[in-house]
Amino acid sequence: MRKTVLVVEDSDSSRDITCHFLQQGGFRVLEANDGESTLALLKKRHVDLILTDIMMPNMDGWQLSAEVRKDKRFNMTPFVFLSVLDDLDDQIKGLTTGVDDYLSKPITPQQLLARVNTALTRTDRLKPYFYRNPVTDLETEPFLMTRFAQEFDRCSKAKRPLSLVVVGIGNFEALVRGHADWFAQQAVEKTGQRLKTHVRSYDLVADMQQGRFAVLLPEASLERATKWAEKVKEHWDVTLLWPETEQNIGIDIGFTMDAICPGVESFTDVDALLKKRLQSFERKW
Repeated sequence: MRKTVLVVEDSDSSRDITCHFLQQGGFRVLEANDGESTLALLKKRHVDLILTDIMMPNMDGWQLSAEVRKDKRFNMTPFVFLSVLDDLDDQIKGLTTGVDDYLSKPITPQQLLARVNTALTRTDRLKPYFYRNPVTDLETEPFLMTRFAQEFDRCSKAKRPLSLVVVGIGNFEALVRGHADWFAQQAVEKTGQRLKTHVRSYDLVADMQQGRFAVLLPEASLERATKWAEKVKEHWDVTLLWPETEQNIGIDIGFTMDAICPGVESFTDVDALLKKRLQSFERKW
């Protein structure tokens, strides 16, 4: 999926040049001309990196980064400062306030793309070590596997039921192709939030990426898990508004269920079953 970079710059000419460089480098680009418009845009759009000028009216780059970081969805979003200032104190101030990099104007297209790619790569390397996705507010795959192993061991020894439901956004690839990556990401966020409203406090909903989710249901037989999935599907009415046409786009979902305990002999078999179910959604949808 293409990464989305938000360019915040009050100078139209400088913003146009920076956006052009990024687009030529393969990025999707969003634009804002000040801090207030940035905060308004971030309420509606997903971005992978924010590239902002420091000296702007009303709200400078440091103030903007502090405001954006108040939203936990952007805890992991790289912030890169771009400024004509080349003062060491300014660079230190930016880096100590949580900014990921600092670029001094003028900058070549090669330097810009290299720094942006480096900041994004650094963030991608950290993501597997986090147990919660700050965007979807769901547990990640590493946390799921840790909890899954614990529940499998407990239920196997106690001969208690444990079921797994894999959920897939049915039109996820179509959303990516026909609309945009950021729109598909919003579908993931909204679907995950809705799934969480249908589970018990001790159930687990994990974001497995590419529009797929794993739902762990302790103390639930296959029959009960099937009924749960059918009820969720029956009352499913998630839609997103496509801003360009004001059209409501329906978010479809599908399910597959498995009884893990009793029945499955080892956790290695559980891991293989989960991967198989996730792959089947890739083929089916």
